[in-house]
Amino acid sequence: MRKNLSSKRILGISLRSQRLGFAVIEGLVELIHWGMVYYEKNERVRVEAAAGRVAALLERFAPSIVAIEKSRTAKALNPEHVELLYRSIRREASNLSASTLLFTRSKVREAFQDFGVKSKDEIAALLTRMFPELQPSLPPKRKLWEPEHFSMPMFDAVALAVACWRRKRFLE
Repeated sequence: MRKNLSSKRILGISLRSQRLGFAVIEGLVELIHWGMVYYEKNERVRVEAAAGRVAALLERFAPSIVAIEKSRTAKALNPEHVELLYRSIRREASNLSASTLLFTRSKVREAFQDFGVKSKDEIAALLTRMFPELQPSLPPKRKLWEPEHFSMPMFDAVALAVACWRRKRFLE
């Protein structure tokens, strides 16, 4: 029996060493909430405060699925704090009976192959067409020598939620 996935609420979270992007979508129809949470990587109290903000998002939006992408760079730079956030998110999601799925960057990109986009910049541009409310936050296309734009984790979180929705749609 197929479940009605158009009404499933998904919280996408893209973890970095000093920030995380989040997005809540309902099916592929509505982007409910999105943003960034910043924290100091060397201050456990601030990392715990960031975990508290994510817990508040979980309670407020009650997603049925929490999709998490852990950046390899974040894990390499500060594995202790990224793991602390990851464990906290999984625990809170479990307490609220939400499934937790871990995605790699390659799995997210795979979900967008049908659209003919490959790079993070192309995916972000596609997401602004799907959800026009993101347009003001779209970062300029990154040059090879430039660091990632500060808002890119937010777009990664939206991409993650969409990828999760597409994956679950084909599996169920």
